Amino acid sequence: MSRTSGSERAKGHEWTGNFRYICYNFSGDHDKEKKELMAHIEEDKVYKVSLYTTPLFEDKPSIFYSSGLYHAYVVFYTETIRNEKFCWSLEKNAEGLFLQRSRNIEDVRDKIKGEERIKFPHHWQPELNINDESSLRLKELFEFIDETDQVSIKYTFNDENCKKFAKEVFDFIAKEKKWSYVRLFDF
Repeated sequence: MSRTSGSERAKGHEWTGNFRYICYNFSGDHDKEKKELMAHIEEDKVYKVSLYTTPLFEDKPSIFYSSGLYHAYVVFYTETIRNEKFCWSLEKNAEGLFLQRSRNIEDVRDKIKGEERIKFPHHWQPELNINDESSLRLKELFEFIDETDQVSIKYTFNDENCKKFAKEVFDFIAKEKKWSYVRLFDF
């Protein structure tokens, strides 16, 4: 196993190009789950989108957070043709792209890969930055991800990061609003 320095990780050396799907209401049947996901993509409509942020580091989170060192991700809400409602999150980190789905907002807003996003105690919660209505079909979002080749864009700490990805996804889904952020460094 090779070790990678922090500076190498920041440049994207651990990027896997994975697009991982996590369903919190998983039935245990992978084939059934794949069919359900494909049906959601074809049929669901997005009616609301939100952008959340969390601190990147557990040590002194408020200092890092106020310095602009935070993780950004998109949460959106869909309705099926059978009037079922689901919550989703879509985000980018150094490992890849992650899509999560659940009937419960807490699963996608507060967790990543089944684990709590913020593990340190206190009163820290994901922070809602902006939200808007949407009338996008879920299929259009997946076409956008494919057409802009997001899976192939290697993660870098300053440029091709979670904030840029979240901005592009939020701005694409949102009916009227746009999110902006400040880049940390100019290398």
